[in-house]
Amino acid sequence: MRKRNRLFWRLLWAFLLTLLVTAVVLSMLVVVMMRQERVRTLEDELRAQARFVAQMMAQYDLASFWQRDTALANTLNWKIVEIRETYGADVWLVSANRRVWVVGDTEYDQEQLNDPAVVAEINKVLSGQEIRVQGLIPQLGPHIVTVGVPWRDNTGWVGGAVLLHISTESLSVDYSDMVVNAAIATAAAMLLGAVLSFLIARRQSDPLHQIHQAVVDFAQGKLDTRVHIRGDQEMMDLADAFNSMARDLAGLEQSRRSFVANVSHELRSPLTCIRGYVQGILDGTVPRDQWDKYLNIVLEETRRLARLVGELLDLSRMESGVAPLNKTDFDLCELLRVELLKFEGRIDEKDIQVDVALPGEAVTVCAGEDSIRQVITNLLDNAVKFTPQGGRIGLAAALEGGLCRVAVSNTGQGISAEDLPHVFDRFYKADKAHTAGMGTGLGLAIVRKILEQHGQKIQVASQDGLTTFTFWLAVSDSKGAKREMRALP
Repeated sequence: MRKRNRLFWRLLWAFLLTLLVTAVVLSMLVVVMMRQERVRTLEDELRAQARFVAQMMAQYDLASFWQRDTALANTLNWKIVEIRETYGADVWLVSANRRVWVVGDTEYDQEQLNDPAVVAEINKVLSGQEIRVQGLIPQLGPHIVTVGVPWRDNTGWVGGAVLLHISTESLSVDYSDMVVNAAIATAAAMLLGAVLSFLIARRQSDPLHQIHQAVVDFAQGKLDTRVHIRGDQEMMDLADAFNSMARDLAGLEQSRRSFVANVSHELRSPLTCIRGYVQGILDGTVPRDQWDKYLNIVLEETRRLARLVGELLDLSRMESGVAPLNKTDFDLCELLRVELLKFEGRIDEKDIQVDVALPGEAVTVCAGEDSIRQVITNLLDNAVKFTPQGGRIGLAAALEGGLCRVAVSNTGQGISAEDLPHVFDRFYKADKAHTAGMGTGLGLAIVRKILEQHGQKIQVASQDGLTTFTFWLAVSDSKGAKREMRALP
């Protein structure tokens, strides 16, 4: 439970921290953008005031412009006072010859208007453009922003410029209300986000906790543990993958236990036999005239042990991929004939009838010759071993497309339907009594592994007293698929 809580709180704090950083950064950006928008709005208002003054100037004759007692002068003075009191800005009216009429409360030097930089900007206004320049008039200081608009007479001729001067401090807006609003919005978003984060963290931590607990159970040997998760598709897929892995691990563990038990049994039987006979010879229980008999039994058991260990090593090397597979082209039919001749003595001893159905010409396959020889030997050995006295075995080959099919069959008791799925398992024997001399139970497992190395398969069928093992190999001659073959019996 403590680990579950730790995982939940780690997820929750991660979500909350991410939400907090995102909300704070977003709120700061919104405040900055709103502040910039307010500044632009204020500058637009100032520009609108300057345009209003310019429109007033366009209503009068310039000839009466410099008469301060006129209604024009009084009206302009009133407007300029209003602008100064409302926005903290001064208004200059500059004629075409750069003569200043209204200055407000600011003193100015006519020489300042003759500065080339100032002349260039004023000329822009006199040409009909609008300007916005900071620090235009050196006498006013670098912190003064100048907004300039032209005024025109009734004929459309530019008669002068309206220059509105305002400090950057007056342009700065109070955004404390924006900060408060942003803080409220952030707090509300954090509250809603905290609730959602809690639900999401709980939803994500519960499946992970289940999987973690299942892993702990596996470590403690509880291999039947499974997880059942409902919700997100990704989590369900993870649960399915975990359960699949759990089933595979349980199967591997069962195979391991069975393997250890079988190896122990297979090793214990000959060792017990060897120890018993040697002990009997040493303590005099076995008469001296029977020593040769029992020593031969001991020798046979040591050979059985050596064969078992050798097969275990071969199987281990093949499963680990250490055993090299040297593929060459060879005549499979010739190999089948040679291997069958090796069992001639045992076949004659049991009076077994042999049915052979092989092609009349060579069938060249590309495979590991030594490995395939072991496959054929193991299959023929089993066929002869389990065929009763006077029974029958079969050896056949036929082409199927680019493959050669090989079948080894024998009559006898057959293999039950319950045993068929397990005949290729290591140490599995249909003879549950493990009769001495009936093999190690590794031969068919080695056969299947060799064919898997070749990218091929082996099948077994047992019905009506006839058991048939069938495997395939790739034919190296592309024309081999066109050869006519006799049908399998």
